[in-house]
Amino acid sequence: MLRHLCSSGKPARALELLRQMPSPNAVTYNTIIAGFCARGRVQAGLDIMREMRERSGIPPDKYTYATVISGWCKVGKVEEAAKVFDEMLAKGEVEPNPMMYNALIGAYCDRGNLEAALRCREEMVARGVSMTVATYNLFVHALFMEGRAAEAHALVEEMGDKGLAPDAFTYNILINGYCKEGKEKKAMKMFEHMAAKGIRATVVTYTSLIYALSKKGMVQEADSLFNEAVRRGIRPDLVMYNALINSHCTGGDMDRAFEIMGEMEKKRITPDDVTYNTLMRGLCLLGRLDEARGLIDKMTKRGIKPDLVSYNTLISGYSMKGDIKDALKVRDEMIDKGFNPTVMTYNAMIQGLCKNGQGEDAEELVKEMVGNGITPDDSTYISLIEGLTTEDERLAAEDAVKA
Repeated sequence: MLRHLCSSGKPARALELLRQMPSPNAVTYNTIIAGFCARGRVQAGLDIMREMRERSGIPPDKYTYATVISGWCKVGKVEEAAKVFDEMLAKGEVEPNPMMYNALIGAYCDRGNLEAALRCREEMVARGVSMTVATYNLFVHALFMEGRAAEAHALVEEMGDKGLAPDAFTYNILINGYCKEGKEKKAMKMFEHMAAKGIRATVVTYTSLIYALSKKGMVQEADSLFNEAVRRGIRPDLVMYNALINSHCTGGDMDRAFEIMGEMEKKRITPDDVTYNTLMRGLCLLGRLDEARGLIDKMTKRGIKPDLVSYNTLISGYSMKGDIKDALKVRDEMIDKGFNPTVMTYNAMIQGLCKNGQGEDAEELVKEMVGNGITPDDSTYISLIEGLTTEDERLAAEDAVKA
């Protein structure tokens, strides 16, 4: 009854029922605590853990602590999770286990605090708690995200040395990491290695590879991979369809890109802002700016709000074509909608002005950019230098930038 109430989203009613029980036990309390934590009400779960000890004389067990620690981590409050963990260690009633450490490590990695996560691992090892495949996966992913691929690989080798076999998550992390680095050949080798080990590829595996191939303009290969995934019984999701649409947009085949969106909708998968932004970018690359502009209206009619990427894509498209007036109109519309221009917005317009020989206007835009608290980057200065008319001016500008 308690489990049913908690799974139905009624943990408060379950708590009322628990308080009517003549002799609740740890399992009973853990059910209620998990019910509250699952709904993000971790403080309530922690209060019940206190009540468990003080009112019923039942000490929290490893499941109680793991549930509360994981609960705090899931809502992004790793400091609170660490307090509960330290309290558990101070009382000495329960030994820490991999689930607790993995929750803390995962939360620190999500925060981008890899150093804290590594300290957590050191403590874990020092206490004799064995790292699991999940622990390694957390670190491999975090290291790839920070561009530390060599260290990530070293950890995978360490896994093997300790008799732990990489799982689908491990391979997906490695494949995705290589894809983001533009090393699609290494990613494909890892994909083949995964199959040789008898580990079934997932929709995430195929999506990462399709995106990587699309960036290289390998449209046919991306199509073949998509079809292979379908043959193997994988149901493409929105992200996978977006990857395939991106492939055809990058290849300039907009007719096929729109066809894929139609096929996606027939399968009751609704396009999102990424779908439309991808199509918009493809149209802009072909100079079909009126059609790209029309997609903003279509998005809005479907209840999909254009975002900063939508407007920056259009601004970039108009700027590439040298149509600065329309680029500025879109910029003003973007501001009216509550979006602040970014360095990408300004760079696109500066590049367009320089392309049109309007170097002075570009310099004014840089001043406006700085006045709005946006720091120019390498692309800003490169555009300005390229927009100068004489070799002497360009050399002088390059020296000024270096200085």
